[in-house]
Amino acid sequence: MEPMYIDKSPRKYYSFPVHRHDIWEITINLAGSGTATINGQPYPFQEGTIFCLAPGVEHGKESSDGFVDGSLMLRDFVPFGSSDIYHFEDDTQGNARHLFSLMFEVMLKDGPNAQAIIHSLADAMYQMMVSWILTGNRNPAVERFQKILLENLSREDFDISEGMRKSGYSSSYFRKIFKQSTGHSPLGYLNHMRIEYAKRQIQQYFGARPMKEIAVNSGFSDPYYFSRIFRHYAGVSPTEYGMDLGKVKVQKIDHGPSSKSIDL
Repeated sequence: MEPMYIDKSPRKYYSFPVHRHDIWEITINLAGSGTATINGQPYPFQEGTIFCLAPGVEHGKESSDGFVDGSLMLRDFVPFGSSDIYHFEDDTQGNARHLFSLMFEVMLKDGPNAQAIIHSLADAMYQMMVSWILTGNRNPAVERFQKILLENLSREDFDISEGMRKSGYSSSYFRKIFKQSTGHSPLGYLNHMRIEYAKRQIQQYFGARPMKEIAVNSGFSDPYYFSRIFRHYAGVSPTEYGMDLGKVKVQKIDHGPSSKSIDL
């Protein structure tokens, strides 16, 4: 999607009159809470609340404590469905807010390739909202735990049970809601992330660093266990995966029927 205009509240507002636009707008509440009135209906908002509003939709805001928001006016927004109003809550990491802040900063600096950078960041935000729709109702406890897993990805001594206890739920109940949200058990999700990280390590360092070092960097102290888990998720061993990457097809210059591809 292509932002035509990016704006951020210059100060804290306590009310903003009902108005409308002739193009799509995304508003992101950056601070404060209150009530938005959209086409005559009240919608509570808090830090991280996002509204996507179609052309002609009337909207305004009221807050007793004040609020700060950002807005994107969009030229080519593709709706997620048939609605004129879409309501999201940013994830627990505040990724949509981070993307907006970066867009706003790039716009202000107006450096080389600024428009291309802004468009890429806006597309990333759009795809994030699509992923929220596809995953359905998101659980903040699950998102916090996913962040804990990411932060401890390379720690071979990380205690996943301790991480689950921080969720405030019993381990059995948390495993249930985590599986419902992600399709994986907590350990399966962690192993999946670790193997994806290991793949990137192999892509970059295969032949230059020992596989044991890549295993440790990916959170596995036992290289044999690492190889077994890697094969489970990737279908091949770590070494086979690295060797497959090296098989590059080189097309010889076409001088007639005798030309063929060779494997290096």
